[in-house]
Amino acid sequence: MRVVVSVVVTAALLVLTGCASSVSPAAPPSEVALPDTAAGRMAGWVLEVMNADADSTVQQWEGRMHPDFRAEVSADEVTELINTRIRPARPLVATAYRGAEREAVITVEGRRGEPFDMSVVVDAEDRITGLLLAPAAPPRESAGTVDEVAERLQTLPGEVRALVLEDGRPLIEHEPDTSAPLGSVFKLYVLGAVADAVAAGRLTWEEALTVTDDVRSLPSGELQDAPPGTTVTVAEAARKMIAISDNTATDLLIGAVGRDAVEDAVAAMGHHDPAALRPFPTTREFFALLWGGHAELVAAWAGGDEQARRDVLAELADRPFRVDVADADDTPRWGQGLEWFATARDVAHAHEALAERATADSNVAAVLTENPGLPLDAGTWTGIAFKGGSSPGVLAGSWRAQHTDGRVLTVVVLASDPDSPVSAETQSELFGLVTDLFALRG
Repeated sequence: MRVVVSVVVTAALLVLTGCASSVSPAAPPSEVALPDTAAGRMAGWVLEVMNADADSTVQQWEGRMHPDFRAEVSADEVTELINTRIRPARPLVATAYRGAEREAVITVEGRRGEPFDMSVVVDAEDRITGLLLAPAAPPRESAGTVDEVAERLQTLPGEVRALVLEDGRPLIEHEPDTSAPLGSVFKLYVLGAVADAVAAGRLTWEEALTVTDDVRSLPSGELQDAPPGTTVTVAEAARKMIAISDNTATDLLIGAVGRDAVEDAVAAMGHHDPAALRPFPTTREFFALLWGGHAELVAAWAGGDEQARRDVLAELADRPFRVDVADADDTPRWGQGLEWFATARDVAHAHEALAERATADSNVAAVLTENPGLPLDAGTWTGIAFKGGSSPGVLAGSWRAQHTDGRVLTVVVLASDPDSPVSAETQSELFGLVTDLFALRG
């Protein structure tokens, strides 16, 4: 449910710093193709600007940068950085790429200097909302065995709960029955409630949902920027909720089926303690508590039972929603109960429940498998269902995929830290280990 987007350009140690005399190696760097995603296309544009014969211009960058970005870092500063610190190393090529639809990290190498990582974040209107240039992270060493994956998961900072099942047989278990914050993985339960409502005839995939100001949430996603009156079908909202973790789409769906239906789905999908998710807050309610300045309501939520928490949500509904992306910070508050909670085994059960629903309804399957989360081998793994999530101090990932030989691999990793945000290094290692695991079992 990511909200805070880095709007930073770092020039502390980039391509030419301290290495004006360095030259390219004998063999040119191996270039990788950039995917046809919003982030991939933007990365391609940035590289094109870096490699052009003429210096980039302020006008070029202004046309690509979100106003919030320009409020933090001016187009003049970006232009100056690119022209004086980066372009002299051209030709520059992308040698590694990892990312999702609107966020990516691209390792770039030039004819001189050291490689650097370029992190790009793009909004729904294809404007840059985050650009970070920093020394390239050292290449990580892949795990050679499943046991090594398990050992390295346990050494990640903070608290880690992990469960890996192959045809239901445990390959890795690390505190799989200890509750942990989920981030946007909670959206699996919303999808289950939608699928159940469609199966019962209370809803259709073609039904239109309308974006209004009183349902508008914060990023991640696209619909938070849609004009009032914009309509999407239930199927479109579900796709956005899972594939790009759209928070406004999520709240539209919760409104369509009703909070009680989502709470029923939590129980039906195998959560070990459904009461832990009652009441089931929307993302808008979550953000209002997290950053809306309602200290007395946060205290009531943290120390309250189910009815007390329902009272908190009722009170929130009567107050204006005055939270913006600028209000967001990265201070973990899930220790106050401001999150959705489940165990790794609960999430595995949720994936199995959705797999059953997908067998009966191809729309569920299409929603679950649009974004695999990782560049897994599509020739080996089919029907890759994925949902990840993050919030301050929380990083989670969950997959269910079928091998071409029929085996089903389910992977759930829930990482959390009550004191500090999850670092980029932890994120890279966590998702790298999951990638190693699929390769080992493939």
